[in-house]
Amino acid sequence: MNQILVKKNSGNLELYSIEKLRRSLSFTGANDEQVSRVLKEIEDKIFDGISTQSLHKIAFGQLRKISRSLSAYYGTKKALTELGPDGYLFEKYIARAFQEMGYETEVGVVLEGKCISHEVDVVATKDNERVLVECKFHNTHDKANDVKTALYIQARYIDLKEGSFGNQFNDFWLVSNTTFSEDAKQYGTCVGLHLWGANFPPQNTLQDFIKDYALHPVTSISSLKKTEKAMLLDSEILLAKDIQENPNLLLDIGIDEKRIKQILREIVKIQNRGKRIKK
Repeated sequence: MNQILVKKNSGNLELYSIEKLRRSLSFTGANDEQVSRVLKEIEDKIFDGISTQSLHKIAFGQLRKISRSLSAYYGTKKALTELGPDGYLFEKYIARAFQEMGYETEVGVVLEGKCISHEVDVVATKDNERVLVECKFHNTHDKANDVKTALYIQARYIDLKEGSFGNQFNDFWLVSNTTFSEDAKQYGTCVGLHLWGANFPPQNTLQDFIKDYALHPVTSISSLKKTEKAMLLDSEILLAKDIQENPNLLLDIGIDEKRIKQILREIVKIQNRGKRIKK
């Protein structure tokens, strides 16, 4: 294949890397033969200047033909954007994530800083540790958080740290459903701001965590119709495993027993790809 340039969301161009895409596909749990099939289909459809969004759409479509459960994991970033349109459900989702790590959580807590009051998206407490979490939600999965976001969150951290609540928390996290720019990662690392998103930290991204803890959002279940996902979200049913533990949730929104069995089979396959490494 001749050298192909891929257009990133920022507008910058980068060389298409088949190995990078191979690693991404392999991480879903697809075997070598399945990955090769997807890459072959992409080779026939890719063109110079293709956007990363279009490239991922092709890969997702091919993966879905092979296995719904594999495509569900590959589409996790997209599934998280479907927790919108605002950031409220994403905040609730991140609170659930911290609960999986053994924390007690509160959502939307107003705290006094030195200069002004701040509404903190999630306050997570475990033993003598208290973490403040700011959630940055985007409606498109390919929109990165730039350094201005990190600077803003760090300013909030400083004001809270210097206020009356300052000695009552240990850490401040910025969590996003999308990626962080290189400048944002560099700045966050330098000042000690804990970033967590689709591309950081490198060995424990949000997607890694979702897979490890089997914390797939209901929006990742491809057997569900869009209207059905919306009804579940309206009731703040956020996780696939919530349905696995209580299938009557699907009866409540009018899904028949035959389809419920199909949906549960998909959920089992998705959940079994997690390592379940709770501590």
